[in-house]
Amino acid sequence: MAENTQNFPFPSPRLPASGEKLEGFRGPKATLALGVVGAGAAALFICVHWSIVLVAMLAVLALSAMESEPFLLLVIFLLPIGWGLQADVPVRDVPIALRLLVVVGFFAGRLLRGSARTSHLFLPAVSRASLLFLCAAVASTILGKGELTRDSVRAVYTLVTFVGIYFVVLARVDSRQRLRKVLWVVLFSTAITAAFAIYQEIIGGYTALWLYLTPQDEYSVPYDGRSPSFLGQPNILASYLNLVLPFALGCCVFGQGKWKKLGGWTVGLGFVALLCSQSVGGLMAFVAILVLATFSFARSRKKRLLLLAGICASVCLLYLLRSILNPTHTVGMIGFDAISRMMLWGTAWDYFVHSPVMGVGWGNFVSLYGSDLSSFSAWIPPGISEVHNVYLQLLAETGLVGFGTFFYLVVQSWRQARSQLRSSLDFLDLALAFGVLGALLSVLVHGLVDVPFRTQPGTLFWVLLALLVASSRLQQKSVVGTVKVSGPQA
Repeated sequence: MAENTQNFPFPSPRLPASGEKLEGFRGPKATLALGVVGAGAAALFICVHWSIVLVAMLAVLALSAMESEPFLLLVIFLLPIGWGLQADVPVRDVPIALRLLVVVGFFAGRLLRGSARTSHLFLPAVSRASLLFLCAAVASTILGKGELTRDSVRAVYTLVTFVGIYFVVLARVDSRQRLRKVLWVVLFSTAITAAFAIYQEIIGGYTALWLYLTPQDEYSVPYDGRSPSFLGQPNILASYLNLVLPFALGCCVFGQGKWKKLGGWTVGLGFVALLCSQSVGGLMAFVAILVLATFSFARSRKKRLLLLAGICASVCLLYLLRSILNPTHTVGMIGFDAISRMMLWGTAWDYFVHSPVMGVGWGNFVSLYGSDLSSFSAWIPPGISEVHNVYLQLLAETGLVGFGTFFYLVVQSWRQARSQLRSSLDFLDLALAFGVLGALLSVLVHGLVDVPFRTQPGTLFWVLLALLVASSRLQQKSVVGTVKVSGPQA
């Protein structure tokens, strides 16, 4: 029926016959409400199935435009939930589509209310670096040697939602209370995500919920002891956990009361879930986070040496127990995986050599490598693999321009977090600063064998950067307010 929509003429709107104004319908809220009702009614004439989708989309736009705090917190809570559509449609990732609607609705609402002043959002160095990286990715897609493909368009679209959510969070978190609420939701959501991964390990299966959220295809594999939780793959779960575990660890060290307790639960459940994912890169990144915590928290040299010795002993113990804790990664499996990744790395390097400035286009590697590795299609099926190395992925797809802008973003974020860790007095600001430092380190370490921020963890990555900038901005306002109050008394 959707193909015959042009056969249903819709008359243009008419003014009331009396010419009187409609009482009670004034301002942008009334316009928005009328639009929602009208669009929903029109959709019902087309197709009941699509009308439900349209009503849901309009509801998301409306709640975002009204800046409903429970709804926006729910969006943050649902960050680790993946939901892919099995139909062959341009947008199959439902959470990414949801966040795009949130971004559009949020800023459209501010525009309708006449409060769309956004210049202050672009002042922080992290904001400018994020936009610069986004522009580099888009430019590589348009000007790079690769063609404009569905994968490249989807990758750019996804990156736009990442950066868009960054600005939504930065604009919305304008008070200490809102900052605390968002951080609390992030910890609580991560603890539940980790608990679900542990549950999958206990029952030895994906669960019906995960199978519904992640439709299976010809390349899907049965559950092999590696838990993905609500996310698409175990490696993605490990990437996600390592973005939050540093902040949770900071809450354990600096926090008090409920923050210390929730941080402890998140660290404990998160570490067990990390073991359930059996991600070697994820465990490497977590060890790097522990080393960073040792140098950040331990003041004396003796304590640092003791903690480092404990970390080394734990790593050795995990290595000895690898056949029990990590049965999937046998010697033969690791050898096969290593050969496959080396071939992907070599192909990515060739793409960079032939297009060193702009690359082949953001997201295009997955579309191109199949023709270059056609002789090994039985080992490496075309159209499904990334480079499994963030550095080579950036070089291959965005060239030196994208590679440089990404690390400019990392450097600016690192400087912001390090400065806040040294100067902050509030425990939450300290925990958040260390959390971002640990998250950046985990991306760089895990990035040696994967691309941590390209999928679901990407949204969380930019949310944490936005919270860091918002925290710094609130500290500056607090200092300025204190000076103004104490100034006349002096």
